Amino acid sequence: MIKLGTRRDDPSRWRLISRTPSGAEVLAHEATGADRPPWPEAVALLREGRGDLEVVRDAGMHFRWLLHAAGGSVVAESPAVHRDVEACRSSYTNARRAARTVLGPVHAPAHDLRTDG
Repeated sequence: MIKLGTRRDDPSRWRLISRTPSGAEVLAHEATGADRPPWPEAVALLREGRGDLEVVRDAGMHFRWLLHAAGGSVVAESPAVHRDVEACRSSYTNARRAARTVLGPVHAPAHDLRTDG
């Protein structure tokens, strides 16, 4: 089961969680920093894969991904729990799928059916 949780005192703080019978895994969460977007915008950017993906390694040798918006600010990230780059990239794909589950699929814009004449 996929769940999106937000904090009552700060709705820009959110977590995208996958719950299983044996526990839960945080797939993605809000970006750190004061200029983070509200959760609907951040999760929509994640769902659509809009932005630049960056994979970084922390001092403990674990990887996490960061999704940067067009202006360069980070809008979503994963926990630093991945052992290698490929597992980290795979977790980004899983987080995007989970975002589609929460928000629904991305819809293509309607075509203009007007004709000349």
